This record gives sequence, structure tokens and C-alpha cells, in this order.
Amino acid sequence: MEKKESIVICDAVRTPFGHGNKLKNFSPENLLAITFRALVERNNLDPEVISGVVSGCINQNTQAPNIGRIAGMLAGLPHSVNGYSIQANCNSGFTGLCTVVGLIAIGQGDLYLSGGVENMSEYGFRLRDKTGLFGSLAELQMLAAESGEDFLENFEIIDCLEEGLTDNFNHIGMIEIGEIMANFFGISRKEQDEYTHKNLQRAVYAVENDLLVDYIVPAGEITRDTYPLNRKRMLKKADSFSRAVPVFAGEEPEKEAEKFLKKHSAHLKKLGIKKIIPTVTMYNSSIPGNGAGACLVTTEEKAKELGLNPIVRITGWSMAGVDPVIMGIGPVESTFRLFREPKTDRAGDVTMEDMDIIEIHEAFASQVLSVFRESEKKYGMKWDRDRINIHGGSLAYTHPLGATNMRLLTNVLTRFDEDPSARYALACGCAGGGQGTSILFERF
Repeated sequence: MEKKESIVICDAVRTPFGHGNKLKNFSPENLLAITFRALVERNNLDPEVISGVVSGCINQNTQAPNIGRIAGMLAGLPHSVNGYSIQANCNSGFTGLCTVVGLIAIGQGDLYLSGGVENMSEYGFRLRDKTGLFGSLAELQMLAAESGEDFLENFEIIDCLEEGLTDNFNHIGMIEIGEIMANFFGISRKEQDEYTHKNLQRAVYAVENDLLVDYIVPAGEITRDTYPLNRKRMLKKADSFSRAVPVFAGEEPEKEAEKFLKKHSAHLKKLGIKKIIPTVTMYNSSIPGNGAGACLVTTEEKAKELGLNPIVRITGWSMAGVDPVIMGIGPVESTFRLFREPKTDRAGDVTMEDMDIIEIHEAFASQVLSVFRESEKKYGMKWDRDRINIHGGSLAYTHPLGATNMRLLTNVLTRFDEDPSARYALACGCAGGGQGTSILFERF
């Protein structure tokens, strides 16, 4: 059996990320296939040596069920290369990566492509039958013919994006969770806007100076991330962020806050929140996006055999569950567990203070700032802001759910290239339903 510390990443790529741009014209399976194909071509791989492909994806459409398998075949991989998909909400990419490590560790193959993808522009709408009478297409067609313009009265139109971004166990949306976290952990509007402003500055600089291009492959004519540049104008005016109206303020902030309190009284009472001060805006939140990414995972021995160049070892990882109502706090627990319960001998004496590079997913500014605050308060674990998301994060690049983890990974590799002295990197994220995943990487 292979030891986990002998498992390495030799390359990773992603497409540009964007929101509502021409990326929406690519199906998610084709976006993912672009990254699989690029890994094969960049590393002169014989596709026959690939043990399998795994991909994270949250909203697999009916045109490409088991999107990992479909994308593998679209990328030209042989039919003998197995493929499957993982849904773990926004940690789907890292969950897939950890799954691949586990498969290799128990001898189920020695070289995998592990990825993540989302095209949120394709989420669309669906009809929910309010009557419960219609069970076939023929019945629906008959109803449409007989009822004419009244056809839709029999159905509820569901926004799949809104539904997908709702924790249906608690019936609470992600942006509502962002507001609850701001109020529960005491994160002010000013802190959120300042963090987002600096984040965007970093992302604009990185994109304009082509700092990320070594791990980005084109999707058609699209060669770079678009959203940071679209928002660049906001950096020119100091009050751009502060002028944005909070989502739960509206024209009558006090009434909206009261409505929010009433709607979520059960959750807020449990958390001890008696008053809501609206702070979360569309500018200090990550927004839906489109994109894909993948990495090449193998053993040191196989890499040597194939002439591949390992970049990092996957040294350890941890996953944790938390209260879904404050789901964004997941990285506090998963990161604490990562260093408290190392998964390999190599990681045994590594601590948070040893991290040279830190990439963390930012669902909302309120969420990531809550992670920093709660980590120190609960565990005395400090996050060095000067080492976190140096080239910007999800707040600036958009958040194509299943693909974001792969962007974190390519950023880790970029930072290792930029800083030859860096040895350790942490990448982590939260996920709807109350989950955290943290992975420890070590320079090879």
C-alpha cells in the first residue's frame, strides 16, 4: 500500500472564471473536458495510463449525468478510463481530490485526473406540479392543449439557482446565512467592505499582470478572468462599496430587519441574536460564476516512471461538520482538526504558523472574517492576513461552486512558483449544509 505522503500533484489547470460572459455558452461537461485535455497535452500523457477521473459538480444537468465520465470521453480519454462525480456542495472539488488520494493509497490505480466544474448560467428553472395529477409528458401535453394560457396555473415555477443556494434542511438561503454570520460573530459592514476592496485590488493586479496564466487554459477565445476587470472601476472611488445597499435593508431598513428577524426567529433565537443590522451587499459577497479546473494526481514513483515533475505533496487533510445556519464557519473546525490530528507522519509537527501560503474560499466577506475571528477566539489559531489569498479570492473572481476548489489549488501552485522559499500551503473552504474541508500541501 502506498503511503499518503508519497502522493503528489504534478500539474493543475483551470479555465478563466466569469459571470454571465461568453463562458455561459460552454456546457459544464465541455468546460471540464477542456481542463482534462489540457492536462494530457501539457504533460505528454498516454491516456491509457490514466486510472480514472473524478470531478466535483453541484448541479449536474440531465444532459451530462455523471459529468466526470462524460467530460473524460469528450476529452478523448479511452472508454476504459473510469469516471465518476462527487457532490459535496462547495467542497466538491476538494472532496474529489481527497477521494483520489484515498483510491491511490489503497492501490486502486496510480494516476488520476481530479477536477471540478460549474456553469451556473445554465441552472435555469423547473416546474413543480402543484396538483400532483401529472406524471407523464403526454399528460402535460394534453393539459397544455386543453388549458391554453391557463396552463402555468397548475405549476409553481422554481428558480433552480435560488433553490440550489438554499439549505433546505433549515430553509435558509446562503446570503441569509452570510447576514446571520455577520451579526452573530460581530463583523461590521466597514470590515466587510475594506476586506472586499483589498481583495479586488489584489485580483485586478494579478489579472492585469498575468500572474496566474501558467495554470489557466483558454475556453475558446476567453483567455483571462473577466469579473475582476469588470469591477476595477470600483477601486477608483473610495465610497463605491459603502454606497451599496445591504440586501436585507431595502427602502425601509428597520422594517426589513424586523421581517428578517421574524422569518428566521427559530435560528436567531438559538444563536442568541435579538437584533439584525443589515451589512451584506452584492459587492461584499461572492457571486455565481462559470468555470472548471482539474489536476494531475499520482505517486512519486509513477511520476518518475513517466517523466512527470511533481510540484506538491498532499500531506494531510481534514473535513468537519458545523451548524448549517452558520455554515461558513466550517474551515475553523476542519483546519483545527488538520493540525490537531495529522493524517501522515510528515504532517505531524506542522502548525498553522508554518503556513507560507493560505488560500481560503470566501463565500461572503462576513463569512471569511468570521472564520478568522472565531479561530482565534476558540482555538487561539491566528490567520496571517499577509499570506492569505494574495492574488484575490472568490469575492473577486466569482464562485462557480464545484470549480472554486480548483482555483484555490492553482493559486497555491502559482504562489509556490513565485516564492521559492515557501514550503507549506493550506487550502480550505466552507460548504452549504455546514461543512469545512482543509488540505495541507508541501512543496515537493
